[in-house]
Amino acid sequence: MKWLMAAAAAALLSVVIGASQNVDEQSVAQALDRYLSIRAELGHFSGAVLVARHDRIIYRKAFGYADLEKNVPYRLDTPQRVASISKMFTAAAALKLRSAGKLRLDDSICKYLRGCPDSWKAITAQHLMRHTSGIPDYEEKLGLRSDKYLEFMRGADSSGTILQQAKSLPLDFEPGSKFNYSNTGYVVLAYVIEQAAGQPFTSYVANALLKPAGMDRSGAIDSDVIRGAAAAGYTHEPLDWKLIVEGVSLQAGHLRRLPTISYAVAHGDAWLYSTVEDLWRWSRVMNGGQLLSASEVREILTPGLGGYGYGWMVGSGFDRPRNRHNGQVPGYLADFVRFPNDGVTIVVLTNVDRTRLNPITRDISAITLGTPYDLPIRGRVIELTVDQLKRIEGNYRLRDGQVVTVRQTSEGLEAESKGRFKTPLVAIGPTEFFVPIFDGRATFDVDAAGNAGRLNLRYSGDDHVAERWSQ
Repeated sequence: MKWLMAAAAAALLSVVIGASQNVDEQSVAQALDRYLSIRAELGHFSGAVLVARHDRIIYRKAFGYADLEKNVPYRLDTPQRVASISKMFTAAAALKLRSAGKLRLDDSICKYLRGCPDSWKAITAQHLMRHTSGIPDYEEKLGLRSDKYLEFMRGADSSGTILQQAKSLPLDFEPGSKFNYSNTGYVVLAYVIEQAAGQPFTSYVANALLKPAGMDRSGAIDSDVIRGAAAAGYTHEPLDWKLIVEGVSLQAGHLRRLPTISYAVAHGDAWLYSTVEDLWRWSRVMNGGQLLSASEVREILTPGLGGYGYGWMVGSGFDRPRNRHNGQVPGYLADFVRFPNDGVTIVVLTNVDRTRLNPITRDISAITLGTPYDLPIRGRVIELTVDQLKRIEGNYRLRDGQVVTVRQTSEGLEAESKGRFKTPLVAIGPTEFFVPIFDGRATFDVDAAGNAGRLNLRYSGDDHVAERWSQ
């Protein structure tokens, strides 16, 4: 297929297999490349991926286009907006100011802000860093993908407007009493940092963090570091399941380029452009001893309410500790994952904001950690007869006692387990279906007459078997 050849030509590969790399790392790199190449062939991914283990990159590759209209491929050194991943740098900047004796994290932020409302006097920098300030989130009102959001963010001083509007609003709760993710809180934190540092927020963070970390392809949006080189951001209307399963070329005409939005000045929530390799350099900083001390790293990764540290989501995944932050702004998605006990870093950046990124990051994690995973589902969507569908309709009981009901609706065949999930079933064979909610596969075992007696839901590398059941 012509578009498959174009996608292959646009892909840039750099699989690192050095003399010190063991066979396991080679097999991981090969498995990652096979998995991601299928995603790219299906048109599911444009961007870059980097995987490292113990300070050694074991896989890195770029796919798709940084500028589709100009046929510019996405490269490993292509900078793009990383959205809320910016928050970890904003929080680290506050720590650097504390180390310099210029900012106390437990002081009222009103010490650093003009026109501070009385309701903010109890708010500290630490509250802002942990999303426990009670300051309402501006994105909730605007709607992230809305035209209203795009228009607002294209204003000359959107961060200043956000700050002033926030001052006039009541708090959602008493500072320190609850967790509620607030982008506004990180905008306010940027202004606190700016006043404490005595210089523009983005200048301080670049000089105190980015340059010492060797992040030469990172900077504030609109900075000279990335001007003219950054990836354009794209979106599209939701694709039907047929296009997802059978694949759609990035050049098929469904991608819409989004207008440029400025998050510079003091947008502490989403101010940063970066690359997969630069974010890996920051991951090495998070090992402690370089720019940040071991005690500062421990503080950053100490979870508060909601499992949030200082700019990091601190929790677990794949039955092991996991530190993570993702990001989303119109046109871009980003994911930055660390499994500290395994020494694993995973960075995924894409410039198409409708990308189904969660299953991609999940599967990359599984491959790297050596746990079960499945290759992306691809095939030809078919239509089944009414009789074929009737023979698989019914209730199926999972081993944990939960019941999955398979039935026809006006929208097509669906499966539901009450209180757990409801998902379409997209036929790719007489007894085989794509399961969108899990990015997995449903297979029915049938008897000689074509009647289904067993359902196997397979996703995330595991089988979930259910037997036909009558109440």
